[in-house]
Amino acid sequence: MPDVVKSVALDRQSDSKTTSRSRSSLTLTVMLLCTFMTVANIFIVNVGTPTIQLGLGASFSDVQFIITGYTLSFAVALIIGGRLGDRYGRKKMLIIGVVGFTITSMLCGLATSVVILTAARIIQGLSAALISPQVLSIIQVSYPPEKRGAIFGWYGAIQGLASTTGQIIGGVLLAANPWDLGWRTIFFFSIPVGLLILFLAPSISESNASEKTRFDWAGAALAATGLMLLVYPLVQGQKEGWPPILISCLILSVPVLAAFVWFEKRVLRNNRVPFVQVELFRQRVFSTGMLVAFLLMSSQTAFFLITAYLFQIGLGFTALTTGFFILPMALGYFLASLLSSRTVGKVGPYVLTIGSVLTASGYLLLALSIMISGISPTIGQLLPAMVVLGFGQGFIAAPLTNIVLAKIRRSDVGSASGIFVTGFQIASAIGICIIGILWLNGLSHQANSNDIQLANAHNYADTFVYCLYLLAAYTAFLIPLTLVLAKNMQSPKIGADAVPKK
Repeated sequence: MPDVVKSVALDRQSDSKTTSRSRSSLTLTVMLLCTFMTVANIFIVNVGTPTIQLGLGASFSDVQFIITGYTLSFAVALIIGGRLGDRYGRKKMLIIGVVGFTITSMLCGLATSVVILTAARIIQGLSAALISPQVLSIIQVSYPPEKRGAIFGWYGAIQGLASTTGQIIGGVLLAANPWDLGWRTIFFFSIPVGLLILFLAPSISESNASEKTRFDWAGAALAATGLMLLVYPLVQGQKEGWPPILISCLILSVPVLAAFVWFEKRVLRNNRVPFVQVELFRQRVFSTGMLVAFLLMSSQTAFFLITAYLFQIGLGFTALTTGFFILPMALGYFLASLLSSRTVGKVGPYVLTIGSVLTASGYLLLALSIMISGISPTIGQLLPAMVVLGFGQGFIAAPLTNIVLAKIRRSDVGSASGIFVTGFQIASAIGICIIGILWLNGLSHQANSNDIQLANAHNYADTFVYCLYLLAAYTAFLIPLTLVLAKNMQSPKIGADAVPKK
């Protein structure tokens, strides 16, 4: 009889482990699908911007805002999304975000003007702001420290795969042009992905912060106001010729954000839970990691934007052909992300330095390749540079998330995730803004005219090379930053649960 009881107990234990593994796999699947949907959307739209511009009779600045309107609302609301997940449930906020993202994808595809499309994109960005911090938070609380390295490797791999294959997906949809929908299909793509996520979402376990405290709405308002004052002028300044009102907003963002930091410290001193744990920035790993993320993301989004315009407008390639030129970069990024956890085991956080060297070298190598190939490059000629660039960015992006969030306590993981992804989105907006200024000015200079319509394929190629040299110099700053980050890693083991000391 005891043997029978023991056998039944073992069977139940085995069933429990199987159920746990199944739930864990489904949770990871949902997290990766959410990441793919929100990231791929950016780059699917990115490759379609020339087609959208022609289809709606828009200007380059209008198209910039279709991209950055999404990014702006995403950035402003991200920290709020993270805190809402901490307080009201991460699974609940994730589902609400996916529902909103799916509906607004349909609205974007049905838009009949630039104004309607931009408005729908802004709402879509707000929905994405509910999704992204929950993904990082759920990973952080659902998996033990020893498994997070591999999980974040997959997270980074999916980000890279989405950002680069998004170009191909957009190209395929535009080339196929089902039902003669044109650019609208690139927005409809997210609808079936969103529905699949909602079908699988019940498998996720609910989680939230153990501390049930009053939400810091005043801090949230100050943060949103400060970020809006900072990012909006950067997005609209070039289009509107930098009027005094936008310059004033940009200057005013500094004292508003300073007031936000002061207010959050005051909330903390009064033993209440602040909207953002500004004490997180006292951790050198966290603050330095944020700088690394900023440099990486701003350069990456800038690169993808000018690449779309070089190949499609300058060289006359289709969106699909453009996607295939970028495919080697996607493969390099994906492989580097999967290999990153193993590489961290061998060289520790210095994997970020390796990635930084490869990234800067990749931009230089691509510039030389374009100079040699001229206006008729082949995939083979650009292949080595694209692979090097993909490996470099993959070796940074995949392990960086785990390093930055490794020592954050559970009650602050939503806030930290929100800050981290907010930094990514602000970097995207600033990268697009700055590269837009350099790109338009470069084309005007190359064409020897204020009318960039006079620019030809040679002008586009020369301007692209000029921008690549600037990107190489810009990303070279990643090298010393990652060395500082590696030096300040207190432990080679990533995944300890700690809080910053006051």
